[in-house]
Amino acid sequence: LRLYLYVASLAGVVVFTVGLASVVNHGIARVAGEEFIYGGSGPKPAVMLRTWGIERSCPPSATGCVEPTQAQLEEQQRIQLEEQQRIEEQQRERRRNEDLIRGLTFAVFGVLFWGAHWGARRGLGEDAGAPALRRGYLMLGTAVFGLATIVLVPTGVYQALSNAVLTTPESAYRSVADALGGGIVSLPIWLLYLRLAVAELRPGS
Repeated sequence: LRLYLYVASLAGVVVFTVGLASVVNHGIARVAGEEFIYGGSGPKPAVMLRTWGIERSCPPSATGCVEPTQAQLEEQQRIQLEEQQRIEEQQRERRRNEDLIRGLTFAVFGVLFWGAHWGARRGLGEDAGAPALRRGYLMLGTAVFGLATIVLVPTGVYQALSNAVLTTPESAYRSVADALGGGIVSLPIWLLYLRLAVAELRPGS
């Protein structure tokens, strides 16, 4: 029972962290722009206005058919590009709103789950009953969030720097930076677990 309570407590912290990371990504997208976190296509080159996606109305060897002018073709292409950009913006806005809803949901459930099992551990006499399990719980939490930090922090920083410094080529897709929120959240939680683990393992603790 004690082992289950410790493992479930750690699971609650993990769920809370996932939710908080989504909320952080939502906040960064509101401040730095949705493309910064969720990506997007770069500007289309001007030559695409004359060649990309436009079919002429007159088939070969047709008689009495009037071909559209170059200006009409470019206007059609411009309308298509504006529609594509509008759809991309709607998709990014939906992803941002989904991050907020998912983040709040996971964070609330994570806190409730952790709190229920923390209360059950205290009811069983956490400190006096199972010091080895407590130390194992702190070491496992340190390892889990340490691995998450060493993966997410460099990845998030790299993604953020590439979006902020590098120029997106024409017609290319801007990379996402969704690991940034996870790195920001996992770092302080890992430091907290590490501090508790070191204090617990110190002689005479």
